[in-house]
Amino acid sequence: MPTRPNILLVMTDQHRGDCIGADPNVPKDADGRPLIHTPNIDSFVEDGALFSRAYTPSPSCIPARRSLLTGQTPSTNGAPGWVTTPWEFDRTLPSELRDAGYQTKLTGKIHSIPPRSNVGFESMDQHEALFAHENDDYTRWLESETGGADELAHGLGRNSWDPRPWHLDEYHHPTNWTTRKALEFLDQRDETRPFFLNLSYVRPHTPFDPPQPYWDMYVDRDMPDPYMGDWADDVYGEKIPDYPAIDAWVADLSPTVIHRARAAYYGLITQIDHQLKRVFDKLMMMGELENTFVLFISDHGEMLGDHYLWRKSYGYEGSSRIPMLMQFPESMELPRKQIIDQPVGLEDVMPTLLSIAGESVPDFVEGRNLLDLVHDPDREDWREWYHGEHSPGSYDPENATQYVISDQMKYIWNQVTGEELLFDLEEDPGEETDLTDDGEYADDLERGRDAMVDRLTGRPEGFVEDGDLSTIEPGDEDVGDPDDCSSDS
Repeated sequence: MPTRPNILLVMTDQHRGDCIGADPNVPKDADGRPLIHTPNIDSFVEDGALFSRAYTPSPSCIPARRSLLTGQTPSTNGAPGWVTTPWEFDRTLPSELRDAGYQTKLTGKIHSIPPRSNVGFESMDQHEALFAHENDDYTRWLESETGGADELAHGLGRNSWDPRPWHLDEYHHPTNWTTRKALEFLDQRDETRPFFLNLSYVRPHTPFDPPQPYWDMYVDRDMPDPYMGDWADDVYGEKIPDYPAIDAWVADLSPTVIHRARAAYYGLITQIDHQLKRVFDKLMMMGELENTFVLFISDHGEMLGDHYLWRKSYGYEGSSRIPMLMQFPESMELPRKQIIDQPVGLEDVMPTLLSIAGESVPDFVEGRNLLDLVHDPDREDWREWYHGEHSPGSYDPENATQYVISDQMKYIWNQVTGEELLFDLEEDPGEETDLTDDGEYADDLERGRDAMVDRLTGRPEGFVEDGDLSTIEPGDEDVGDPDDCSSDS
């Protein structure tokens, strides 16, 4: 029997960091309690940790997942934004674990290019939710199971803010299918080897289509209004369409529409939480839960109408901050019940999981071992600022972002327009007040700029000239639409 811990990596898609019941900034109901119901995920903290300053290094699917799998920053692995070049990595997180003797399995989404590229997984049951991905395990199963039913027959788009309940039986929902495939793997796995299971859900990424019970759970609830920055009209006001398309990235939608979209989004998250209980129950019955390290993350967030915005690719909290929680096996002597506020990101996952497996971390990995923070959350040798970015061209030629985050402040710079924003996340988690002109924060603004210059000096795009930040033309770095899934990307 294996002596090393199993590793369960649970990943959601387009999941905001504040949309977990245990998160310090979760939306609250009228009684001051968490509005979002995720009891199974919340319980991780009792025997683990929640990282309240966890971010994506690039807030769209492909660059975020490349960083996750390589332990590298987006600029190092060639994807500072949405790129569709083939993934030709010699070594990845799953390949390192496979070579170390782990049985590696993916159920759900990976978004590799080409789509069936296994990047180190020994077997995969895929659901990529791409427009032209005919070789999709879930799609083929759904057509066979139902006599030709279509996941999108309800009329919602892959990137639409327009919500409605799921149109088929809950059994046929992709979240339930992805869970069943994980359970099948656990039933059939090689018991002589530890496993690495990446349980990767496509939701709560659009379409916002929870099964009816999860729609009903939220649609009549009172909810807080979206965050609206005092800077939002200046930055986006002229771009708001009079008649927005259902996949509009910026729109001044009615409170009713926003309420329904949020209700559906929260419902999809609770559905995932309930499905995870099936996995934990299976592990418990097998006697493996006490020997399984669990990490819960997402690739990026979803704006959900904050500051008029939808979807992702922005440096704002709704898009860039992600949930990150750990649950430790009984055999690991680690501090528990911690909320850690040091800035961390997806490139830190690979070195962390390799350390759990007792393996050395390759020299090319740039991330850091999160267990160092678990042992000492206040350690002074951790990174002072975390850097994230997305190249221009996301939905609009001027949409671009560079952001740095400390344990309190965030500085955002648009490398096309030169616009700057500064937020005190401790006092203003919704980023409603820009502090760039506030004299009391002048030193923080300078520190943010210096941190950005430090991260971007030497980049081939020319972001820094003579020690100062320098804008670029969109074409110098344009990478396309991060939601354009019309090809095999």
